[in-house]
Amino acid sequence: MEKETDSKSRKKVYSAPALEKGLDLLELLSSEVDGLNITDITARLDRSVGELFRMLAVLEQRGYIETPAGSDRHRLTLKLFGLANRFPPIKRLTSLANPLMHRLSYTIEQSCHLVIYYEGKGHVVVQQDSPSARIFSVRLGAEAPLVNTCSGHLLLAFSEREKRDLMLSRVPSDHPQANSEQLEDIINRVKSQGYESVISAQAHGVNDIGYPVFDATGQIAAALVVPFIDFTDGSHTTDMAMIHENMQVTALELSKLLGYE
Repeated sequence: MEKETDSKSRKKVYSAPALEKGLDLLELLSSEVDGLNITDITARLDRSVGELFRMLAVLEQRGYIETPAGSDRHRLTLKLFGLANRFPPIKRLTSLANPLMHRLSYTIEQSCHLVIYYEGKGHVVVQQDSPSARIFSVRLGAEAPLVNTCSGHLLLAFSEREKRDLMLSRVPSDHPQANSEQLEDIINRVKSQGYESVISAQAHGVNDIGYPVFDATGQIAAALVVPFIDFTDGSHTTDMAMIHENMQVTALELSKLLGYE
């Protein structure tokens, strides 16, 4: 009886070789800005030209990859990005956030971005540049580690413990890993003050400031972050109180638009 239960609880493993080849191609090209030629692709995937040639042709016909004129390199188009942003929750979030973030960046003269959680890391889904001549911003679609970023701290701190444990269990092996004691201190501090302000672990001279955005269920939906840079030439007067006030108002407005009370 016990063996029967065990066998039923196991997930069936299916094989779809053609689909796997297509996904391997997309995942490989997703990290190559300039694309790869067929020789590079076959070497990286350890497959023959015959196995991949038709797959590349079909993906190009469907608009997922392209080969620029005069080049032999295959690279991803923005079609996958477009499909991801048609996903209703993200589409609604981005459409509501864009005008608010545009107003915020012009008011405080700093760039800002919105980060959501997915599969062990944060993902930038909305990004707004500062109107200033000199800016620092994060690329749309960029990934944010959970353990050592402002957005990651917010996403962890305002998640229930069970979900937080699940999030941490899915952190990729090549991302910073959590130190339980230090992380607990961070979570308690962020929850207590209601926001996060931390020197960036990724870029010198940047102070990341973030506020949580909540959904209709009261759960954190995203982290609103400003990668604050100070101007030493006196061209911008730094008023941290004003920045915090405007960020808090923007995060609350977006939360209410998402149904938060």
